[in-house]
Amino acid sequence: MTNKTKTYDFIIAGTGAAGLSLAMQLKRSSVKFEKILLIDKDLKNKNDRTWCFWTKENHTWFEEIIFKKWNQFEFKSTTFQKKILLKPYTYVMIRGLDFYNYCLNEIKNDSRFDIITDTIKEIGTEQSKGFLKTENCLYQSNYIFNSAFRNPNTKAKHVNFVQHFKGLLIETKEELFDERCPVFMDFRTEQHNDCRFFYILPFSKNKALIEYTGFSPTALKEEAYDQKLKEYITNKLKIQDYSLLETESGTIPMMESEFTNPYGDKVINIGIAGGSSKPSTGYTFYFIQKHVSKIIHQLEQNKKLNSYSRNSKFKLFDRVLLDVMNRNKIPADELFTSLFEKNKIENLLTFLNEETTLVEDLGIMNSVSKSAFITSTINKLIK
Repeated sequence: MTNKTKTYDFIIAGTGAAGLSLAMQLKRSSVKFEKILLIDKDLKNKNDRTWCFWTKENHTWFEEIIFKKWNQFEFKSTTFQKKILLKPYTYVMIRGLDFYNYCLNEIKNDSRFDIITDTIKEIGTEQSKGFLKTENCLYQSNYIFNSAFRNPNTKAKHVNFVQHFKGLLIETKEELFDERCPVFMDFRTEQHNDCRFFYILPFSKNKALIEYTGFSPTALKEEAYDQKLKEYITNKLKIQDYSLLETESGTIPMMESEFTNPYGDKVINIGIAGGSSKPSTGYTFYFIQKHVSKIIHQLEQNKKLNSYSRNSKFKLFDRVLLDVMNRNKIPADELFTSLFEKNKIENLLTFLNEETTLVEDLGIMNSVSKSAFITSTINKLIK
């Protein structure tokens, strides 16, 4: 039972990628505050995932812990295979454990931050303050930044997929990997009427993360990932002898349904709860950083914070793509092959980062089957 009250300038509920990114940007900003609380049921201490994104910046977010950078990657399908130079982009990789350790060490050394492990019972807005309740304490603040609770507004006609994956970090005795070139997508696998592919992130010539990924309504059973990974490593990569160093797995929402905020205007959703996971690709880290940067800018300008809303144009594009994939009008491997074979990589990556103009958007759309996309566009515009 709650029996004491503590007050902070800001509370960050959840210490995953979004919560820690916000804490780090607040720490480095000109925003004035005396005390910030970070709270979660536990702190991450495992290398549970890997984040990748592409950027044009020489110095990007968390430069100190970037594990690998590449200026090219490879796309593979049964009909098209190419190593693609990414200029002016660079493909960047950050390991989850490096990120958690780096952020938590920085924050713990700043007396303006308190970090508490406890179970959050409730969050909301009351009397122009955000509040957060645990079993034994009530916390109040000017704003609560929430990534701990997700409230999707699901509707029967919405397409709500998950990106699900399992990856194996393996080490071989021989030098078998091209460490200069990751495999971004390899569609040379059965699609199962949804979307399945592998990717390879080479750490060195004899060490790589190999991941099996799907876009579908539900995740798979553990043994299905293991079987596909074994087949791919043995039959496609021709690797017989290797050591397993780490595994990672997870699911990411790829939802047409948007996440709602029932907690009042003093609670701001961030991360996946705040719509930072791109529904058509599952890419999240890049969009988290963009959203957090907007929050910091608003705070520095003393502006009222509003819940994040993506550009309506790109929301429609994602809804249409999910509908095309759900109806299986174009097999996923054919769809992505068209995108990578018929577009300049700079235009495609800019489009996927939601930074293109309408003219550039039309160029991307012209590279795929028009009939399927027109049908889905009409379908989504009238719903």
